[in-house]
Amino acid sequence: MKRFYRDYCGGRFQPFNVRYKETDLWIGVDKFDPAMSKAVLDLLQRLYEQFLELAKVSPRFFSSLEPVQLLEGPSIALRMAQAANRANVGPTAAVAGAIADEIGQFLLKQFGCDEVVVENGGDVFIKCERPIYSLIYAGQSSLSNKVALKLPKGTWGVCTSSAKVGHSLSFGNADAVTVVCRNATIADAFATAYCNMVKNKNDVESLLRVAINEDVLGVVVIFEDVLGVRGQFEIVLLDGDDDETHR
Repeated sequence: MKRFYRDYCGGRFQPFNVRYKETDLWIGVDKFDPAMSKAVLDLLQRLYEQFLELAKVSPRFFSSLEPVQLLEGPSIALRMAQAANRANVGPTAAVAGAIADEIGQFLLKQFGCDEVVVENGGDVFIKCERPIYSLIYAGQSSLSNKVALKLPKGTWGVCTSSAKVGHSLSFGNADAVTVVCRNATIADAFATAYCNMVKNKNDVESLLRVAINEDVLGVVVIFEDVLGVRGQFEIVLLDGDDDETHR
């Protein structure tokens, strides 16, 4: 599937793509090194190997739709299990965000980047030194690509779950539920949980009443022509051509 929403990135970052098995990453950095692509691919391969080994001893970790207790295992899996427990979903609800976090932190530490964006199927790790706009793609909704979150300097996880876009399992009907947390692992888990809760327009308001907690800092819900917003971040309207927009 062509991830055409990636075309909305402006010239702020130097972009490159890395693909391995089910993972298709768009990565933007402020300081590009030709060695990055191979280094990221090698890391992805190691993460997949860790998952394969874990599946041999804990297959339920990858099939459960509920939290799974994991006392030992790869660090990425432990973070997924913790995030899933917080959001009351299965661990794989956090896998895309966890991979984005892992790659983002790796680039910051190994290559000395100051700004990094790692987008993994709508789940995004962001480290920015000045404000950045995160445009929300919501499929066929009239609000798709017209609403953005303005994020200040910091490290963020911005993850979107949809019942109508992509192949991920969802028990809701929302066009898009976007969640902002301090990391993408937890944001991914909560985006899945919150999207599951929105089955009709009346559920948008119900979700917003309970959406913000110690983990979740901001939420945007798009259900057809209904927009619901709560949290500490500014919402702006964009036409998709803003140079600061990363997706």
